[in-house]
Amino acid sequence: MTIRNTLILFTLGLFQIPIMAQQGDILKSEAIMYEGQEIYDKAAVTYEKAVTAYENESKTDTLSIFKAGQNYVRIDQYVKGIPFLKRCIDLNYAEPNVYYSLSQAYEKLKDSDNAESILAEGITKFPDSKADFTKKLGYLYFNSGKYEKAVSCLETALESEPENETFLYLYGSSLDKLKKYNESAAAFEKILATNPDHKKSITKLGLVYYKQTDDLYKKEKKRYESIKNPSRVDYHNFNQKLESISLGYKKALPMLEKAHQMSPKNKSIIGCLAVAYKRLDMKDKEAEMMKLLN
Repeated sequence: MTIRNTLILFTLGLFQIPIMAQQGDILKSEAIMYEGQEIYDKAAVTYEKAVTAYENESKTDTLSIFKAGQNYVRIDQYVKGIPFLKRCIDLNYAEPNVYYSLSQAYEKLKDSDNAESILAEGITKFPDSKADFTKKLGYLYFNSGKYEKAVSCLETALESEPENETFLYLYGSSLDKLKKYNESAAAFEKILATNPDHKKSITKLGLVYYKQTDDLYKKEKKRYESIKNPSRVDYHNFNQKLESISLGYKKALPMLEKAHQMSPKNKSIIGCLAVAYKRLDMKDKEAEMMKLLN
């Protein structure tokens, strides 16, 4: 090999060194572009490649690690995303979104215990973001059926955002599940006071009024039926009590009728209306609902 050829190869090698050294940065820039365009599948894969490239350069780029995990979660590849996000925590990457994304991944995988512990850890590490973590815990508890915990979390969230319709709706729905009907109704009433066209709250409020009344009605019937050899006085008092309880159905009717207009095929609403009309001796209306049920 001539001296000239040797110099050419050496010069080419010098140009290649910075190119190889910048491979992580190049891939990271490409991933950022994909993420900006909301092409999250390509962003996830490219961030992962950037992580590997940086490691080949003996570097650790925590942003690329986090973004790889976050974007895998965005495209529902939770098992792929979790290791990247856990690695961020091990590296003490100070970013609340790491905890949000990781808890979301666990929740989607039906691992509510790990999702809860990650959010609780986030509250400890990021006290300035306590309100956001508390809200996410409220969603987690509600979606996983832990309604007592959901109520507690959502009460805290509502302290900072008392008019937030989403929180009020979840709060009312959680109380409904716990059969705390008065408190539940108050939450939906508060929403409708400022937003009378809030469709979900109209339906929920009608159902809460109905269930509250129906529970009392059934309890009274059960009480009367447990009496051995009831007297005429017992029967008279029983009928008076049922008439008094049935006034609750009148309270439920306007909301249930509105809900029926908005969702005319909803069998649950139709069934409640049929019972309410029956208890209020509104035979024509009851017959109309019974036709819709059959």
